[in-house]
Amino acid sequence: MTPLATVLDSLAEEAHALLPWIGAHRRHLHRHPELSFHEEKTSAYLRGVVRDMGLEPSEPLPGRQGFHVELISTRNPSEFIILRADIDALPIQEQNEVEFRSENPGVGHLCGHDVHSSMLLGAMRLLKDRAAELPVSVRFIFQHAEEVAPGGAKDFVEAGLVRDVIGCFGIHVSPRVPIGCFGLRVGETMAGVGSFSATIRGRGGHAAGPHETVDPMPAAAASVLALQQIVSRRLPPTEPAVVSVTYIEGGKAFNVIPEEVRFGGTFRTFVPGRGQQIAQMIQDVVQHTAHSYNCEAEVEPLVSYPPLLNNEEAIGAARETLTGLFGPQSCVDIAMAMGGEDFSYFALERPSAFVFLGVLPDGDPFRPLHHPQFLPEESVIWRGSAFLAGIPFVAPDHLPKAGEA
Repeated sequence: MTPLATVLDSLAEEAHALLPWIGAHRRHLHRHPELSFHEEKTSAYLRGVVRDMGLEPSEPLPGRQGFHVELISTRNPSEFIILRADIDALPIQEQNEVEFRSENPGVGHLCGHDVHSSMLLGAMRLLKDRAAELPVSVRFIFQHAEEVAPGGAKDFVEAGLVRDVIGCFGIHVSPRVPIGCFGLRVGETMAGVGSFSATIRGRGGHAAGPHETVDPMPAAAASVLALQQIVSRRLPPTEPAVVSVTYIEGGKAFNVIPEEVRFGGTFRTFVPGRGQQIAQMIQDVVQHTAHSYNCEAEVEPLVSYPPLLNNEEAIGAARETLTGLFGPQSCVDIAMAMGGEDFSYFALERPSAFVFLGVLPDGDPFRPLHHPQFLPEESVIWRGSAFLAGIPFVAPDHLPKAGEA
């Protein structure tokens, strides 16, 4: 059996040599982004690349575009590691002046999913001829609709694709981690996500005679202010949480009191089950505030993704893999983030690790994920492929067998 250090050294060397191939696929995907639940061409392209490698992709999940590919270990054909990438893009007009910029107006890969998919293709190419060496089989998941609730990860879980899995691993590009390094964290890593929309209805009329109307504007304004006190006065002060109102709409003329005002936003928490409680608080606050202004309110809260909790043993496997590939300096500890990620559904089912690859060049202006000029540095993405390819050789020694507690 080849020593682990030799395997990891070989994977790192091969991944670096594979960068032009990985980058070419990244640029194609970046040029042709598609929105969540509409990734038809993206899925077809990726499945074509898989077939060109001599592997056979599954059919997309019914009514969806996500699919998976299996590489069966000759040593352990019945247990799997999941390696996952997301494939959807955002409804944002890209502002990068690069030759591979988005050709789909109003749609852009501005969260790095083009990079994630390409890194997973790279890992697949690194592993495809190593079935005899693998201590565990690998299920590569190209997941649809990470950006829009209810998300695509849940579809794979409900399809039974984690039942024979000992661990799940994913990677996300980050402008906050030093370039070429990997950010790791045990436990609470990304927030559970919810959203809400509210409509407050009154009785419109002339703005010169507000006493003849039931004005929904002050009711909406008071509701927005009251929502700010959920975190500060109704949740424990030691518990990170967010309630943000992100839009408000109502009225079109300076001299008309409108019939209704609409607003909405998001809420975030790291405590399992807290999302449902915050959703109820939002509903109660808006309805009671509206009633105090003699208005009616309809509130629609939606709890979408649960908090992403990284498993200690899975993060240990990730750290050992990265140390073996790139040295201990490649690993940096990170703080929890309020962004959401539906990889959390995999983490609810099996020991999981979600890590972050730094892609913002030193000295470049900081542009966060979802910025119209977010553009990962391509020269380091081979490191993500090497990491994903190394995990199946390391993780089985850290994780329980499938079906074990």
